[in-house]
Amino acid sequence: MDERVNVDQFRLAMRSLAGAVNIVATAHSGHRYGMTATAVCSATADPPSVLVCLNRVTSTHGAVLKAGIFCVNVLRFEDFELSTAFAGAQAGEARFRARDWTHLATGAPVLSDALASFDCRVVKSLEHGTHTIFLGEVESILIGKKGKPLIYAAGQYAKLASLAHGEALPEGLDYWGF
Repeated sequence: MDERVNVDQFRLAMRSLAGAVNIVATAHSGHRYGMTATAVCSATADPPSVLVCLNRVTSTHGAVLKAGIFCVNVLRFEDFELSTAFAGAQAGEARFRARDWTHLATGAPVLSDALASFDCRVVKSLEHGTHTIFLGEVESILIGKKGKPLIYAAGQYAKLASLAHGEALPEGLDYWGF
């Protein structure tokens, strides 16, 4: 039977896939744009490259397409309110006012105290469905403030628990016999 997966079923299943929370930001024509994104990953180490998947209806998508630059800012667990602001709780330039932003080689907005920021120039793009996949070659990196990454899974924010160095595991988890 060749039954097509429906969108709601896919979204429900994808909630099981935990992802690091990032703000993808860009600048174009004197304006800054940004959005919260978990569809981000490394592509290659040589040359250093990352990819981001952005919905074509967002203003950030249009700005990345026109400017040809973006920065992936990896958020710390303490940044959940910033993530919410960039996910739509605030709009436009107001989202950038709460924190210290700078720029590196491309001019895209860089969150000064992110875990890490990958400043990229778009080298390829591919439209698929509702999104565009942007492949960015990393032109510079900022290693920011130390901390644990902000994770999103099952419709909620989470943080990593260390399984090494003697840190206690969260309630209900075990070492699976190791």
